[in-house]
Amino acid sequence: MGRRRPRVQASAVETVDFMPVSARVAWSYLAAVLATVGAALLVVVSNQTLAVVACAAATGGDDPVTSCKLGYAIWAGVAGFLLCLIPAVLALKLDWWLWAAMVAGLGFLVAADAVDRWWWWAIAALMPAAAALVSANWGGGATVRRGQLALLVLLDVAAAAALIWWWFRYV
Repeated sequence: MGRRRPRVQASAVETVDFMPVSARVAWSYLAAVLATVGAALLVVVSNQTLAVVACAAATGGDDPVTSCKLGYAIWAGVAGFLLCLIPAVLALKLDWWLWAAMVAGLGFLVAADAVDRWWWWAIAALMPAAAALVSANWGGGATVRRGQLALLVLLDVAAAAALIWWWFRYV
């Protein structure tokens, strides 16, 4: 006679990040440094090639070509940072949610338009740590994680709205 074996069904297990929070913060700082280096290289290369072509016909102001190239370098730096942050985050085994949190933080920093203030630089220095903490999977269950990810999406939308408001107010 055959014996019936009990059927074992695997249950869904919520996994917490494979690295402790302190390591996640450290790796996010490394990703930010790598993205900054990549963005700086993009700014240097594009300022010598693309900005020359884009700013050749600039008019107005005291030195219109220099003002145009400075603006081009700033926007190339911001876009380069966000683009270079993608491979840095993926290479360091961090997740897309960290990138989304960094995008929101950078959006709010640009919209604050206070690069000449000390507190802006303090917030910019703490942004990788805050992004790592906000995007970490703390293991509170699926409902908590969905709420956390919804908060990250809401922060990205709010940062985009702040950037649009800033653009139409100052530009």
